[in-house]
Amino acid sequence: MNSKQTIEAKVIDTNHRLRGWMNVDVEFHQNLPVEVIHDGKTYTYTGKDGVWMSTGRETREMATPEDARLWITLDGHIVLED
Repeated sequence: MNSKQTIEAKVIDTNHRLRGWMNVDVEFHQNLPVEVIHDGKTYTYTGKDGVWMSTGRETREMATPEDARLWITLDGHIVLED
């Protein structure tokens, strides 16, 4: 089952600084994020999963066709820019 949601996400930049709370559009498939629209770019799931080491939260890597990347928590509430 797919669903699309606009989520107010906490966005952290590549230097681990808080950029603030921003609306991101997230498409979920089987309750996992598969596509994210953030800062005017569309990111799709790369197939890589990980864990945000400082929190233990599970994440997914997303990338644009131009290879811009980010990681997002499985609930979509935290975006880690890469």
